[in-house]
Amino acid sequence: MGKKITDTCIMLCAAALAVYVAIMNIAMWWKCILFVLLLLTAIVALNNLIDQFTPHRREEKYGSNDGNRADVRELILLDENDKPIKSWDLAGRVSLLIGRDNLEEPVDVDLEECEYSALIDYQHAVLNYCMDAWFVEDLNSQNGIRVRKIDDGLCYKIMKNRPCRLMPGDILYIANTKLLIT
Repeated sequence: MGKKITDTCIMLCAAALAVYVAIMNIAMWWKCILFVLLLLTAIVALNNLIDQFTPHRREEKYGSNDGNRADVRELILLDENDKPIKSWDLAGRVSLLIGRDNLEEPVDVDLEECEYSALIDYQHAVLNYCMDAWFVEDLNSQNGIRVRKIDDGLCYKIMKNRPCRLMPGDILYIANTKLLIT
């Protein structure tokens, strides 16, 4: 919402200044340059404003939540037939630790009861919200993490110390455990 207000203010101010410059008595070439720059600023702000109100392809498929958490709302544990088993709500969260619970260090997403839990580290991965997007990062796990990207359907190995941006529809593979990002 804040970006919409900012773009509206920029557009209105630039347009008002462009009108003022047009009626001012100054040297013709300065007047033209200033008028064109202000008009371009107003047009760019208007374009950004229109873009914010236009639904995009991903939003049409997964629904929009007005930019909250980059459209990512939930993490869903899937079985071998891609049926949901369990889910974790991401609303209001900025970080989730994925792994297996133990007495010393509890995790937010406990995969202890999964079929392949022996292949999952106690602190396997972390989801972090940063710069209006969710990212997954491998915490130096033994068996790593892969992500199947919704954009191209390809599966990528997450490199240690290299966070990967997540989008709705991506699937995380921790061992052979599948977590759907929605």
